[in-house]
Amino acid sequence: MLLGLDDFALLQWRLVGDEIELTVQSTADRAWCRSCGVRALSKGRSTVVVRDVDAFGRRVQLRWRKRRWRCPEQACVARTWTETSAAVSPRAVLTARARVDACRRVGREGHSVAAVARDLGVGWHTVMNAVIDVGMPLVDDPARTAGVRALGVDETSFLRAGPRRRSRFVTGLVDLRRSRLLDVVDGRAGSAVTGWLSERDDTWLAAVERVALDPYRGYLQRAGRRPGCT
Repeated sequence: MLLGLDDFALLQWRLVGDEIELTVQSTADRAWCRSCGVRALSKGRSTVVVRDVDAFGRRVQLRWRKRRWRCPEQACVARTWTETSAAVSPRAVLTARARVDACRRVGREGHSVAAVARDLGVGWHTVMNAVIDVGMPLVDDPARTAGVRALGVDETSFLRAGPRRRSRFVTGLVDLRRSRLLDVVDGRAGSAVTGWLSERDDTWLAAVERVALDPYRGYLQRAGRRPGCT
């Protein structure tokens, strides 16, 4: 119950400083060679350390005693291998559920990547990679932008002008009825809106009844003048 990972058993827990250290191993006691199908023999264990989700307000570190297997068939090309688990990817720094939690904190709760990395005790890139890997399928899911009846379009200053750069603007598109950000596209020209709308099918476009626009004229010319849309 403390661990909450399927197919794993908790062997030991202890406090190390301000962190909880959990020693775990899989419950599997047999395996078969993935090459020839012969039942594998145990070749001992090796320990892999990964970060997990917090527990009781403390960081959690898992010490996974991964079983190593070997094929007893002399003619088999598969000599030895290490067990795997969907809960911890090979060479991972975070468990799968910790990566999901990191993405949730950054994407839904608005925490900075640096703050989440500091809380987990890992590097910035580790958390950013989790945000990308877990978050992109959510962003690309067609269901996320389905059912829009009222579309909001507005420009936002993304980067202020400096000695060697101009001001940079982006266009935000919002589902007004559900207060949901749909997308952010580069630029504030009418073509930015046209390009985004061109990726929607006719059914999606026909469902939009209202468009709320920034006073910027380019938006009106591209998105505001459609039959049946106010």
